[in-house]
Amino acid sequence: MAHRGLKIALVFEIFHPVVNGIITSGQNLAENLRALGHEVIFLVPDTGEFREPTLGGVAVYRIPSLPCRSYPGMRYVLPWNRAVGEILTREGVQVLHITGPWFLTMAAVRAARNRGIPVVHTFHTMVHEADYLLYMVRFRRLVPLVRRLGWRFYGWYIARCAAHTAPSALACRVLTRQFPCSRPRQISNGVDTALFRREAPSLEELRRRYPWFTDRTVLFVGRLGREKSLDVLIRAAAILRGRPGLERFRLALVGDGPSRDSYRGLVRSLNLEGCVHFPGYLPHGDLLASGLLHRARVFATASTTENQPMTVIEAICCGVPVVVPDVAGIRELVGENGLGVAPGDPRAFAEALEALCTGDDLHRGASRAALAMARRFDGAAVARQMLDLYQEVLRRESGRAPKRCRAPRGRLALGGRLALRGRLAPERSGRYTFRYDEKNDDKSDDRSCNF
Repeated sequence: MAHRGLKIALVFEIFHPVVNGIITSGQNLAENLRALGHEVIFLVPDTGEFREPTLGGVAVYRIPSLPCRSYPGMRYVLPWNRAVGEILTREGVQVLHITGPWFLTMAAVRAARNRGIPVVHTFHTMVHEADYLLYMVRFRRLVPLVRRLGWRFYGWYIARCAAHTAPSALACRVLTRQFPCSRPRQISNGVDTALFRREAPSLEELRRRYPWFTDRTVLFVGRLGREKSLDVLIRAAAILRGRPGLERFRLALVGDGPSRDSYRGLVRSLNLEGCVHFPGYLPHGDLLASGLLHRARVFATASTTENQPMTVIEAICCGVPVVVPDVAGIRELVGENGLGVAPGDPRAFAEALEALCTGDDLHRGASRAALAMARRFDGAAVARQMLDLYQEVLRRESGRAPKRCRAPRGRLALGGRLALRGRLAPERSGRYTFRYDEKNDDKSDDRSCNF
């Protein structure tokens, strides 16, 4: 379907120099939207570190912010910040696309609604998972209460968006369970598959920079936080150390994060300094140019909080077999291209890693299957799906008067009664009841999420 040129604003709560899956997929979406003849701008919190006026040809507008101590990388922005509205008006933005619920997003949603600009929301992060909520509270026993309050806070955003998307079937189910009127549409994260088909440095070139790297290196790339469960991979490495045929086995944990020192301490306590390595954070372009991803024997993650993780998709696009926990959300990315194992079980991970590190036939078959699967994540196709949604929203919202939109009152954040009367969908009225079913939240379901 052809579209007239649109002006889209993408909002990020975390931005460069930090790089995560949301930023990577958002940049890819912007690149492909521009290739299709549309204009994109980025609204990001000003960290004082990223000073470039553009990124990949996209104008970057930095909004004054303060650091968030409980979650490194996140920033506080005043919800009534006037600069956001001025930017939307001056740039002639027609669609606002938000990628997560926080205070810059709140300011952007308020400004957009007050100007009659429709808002599209993508549910990227499983914010209800305990490992994320423990950044906000010290005691696990408080997690259920904080989760309920968090969903109520999230409801403010849900009620003010014209459409919702999620990259995985699991995320669609979670959002539908909490907010039945949201009707999320499943649209995958996209990548530039051509980037991963280019010639990688040889093993000899790679070893000149990383002398410890071998042809039996297992790679993880991402945030070194507690939610990534890297202790499981480290303990799996301890199990594999010294096994016949695995003398060259190495585990590389690429990235940085608040739990880095804790993971390093675990490696020292298990005497794994020669086996487990921390190359540090690498910008995305440097990671691809380094050859670490292309030359890895296996890509592994033990995280159970993922919603179609970009790092796993990128490994698939490189033809690298994957080992992941067998849980909804990430299960959708594993078929013949890798192995899914019991979550949180170092021995199960060790057995799967050993099978792919020592079984050449199994490894070759998984690599071929990965390259075949990569076509599903072509960024241009994903951008066309998103454009169809933008155009659908614009047709539906055209002619509607702007609605005055205020930030939620203090009692909302503190857990007071949430009044969302008739706000979740035009055809519904009455009080909306929030609920959370922790026992069923991770169950697999093959039903379509495209309502």
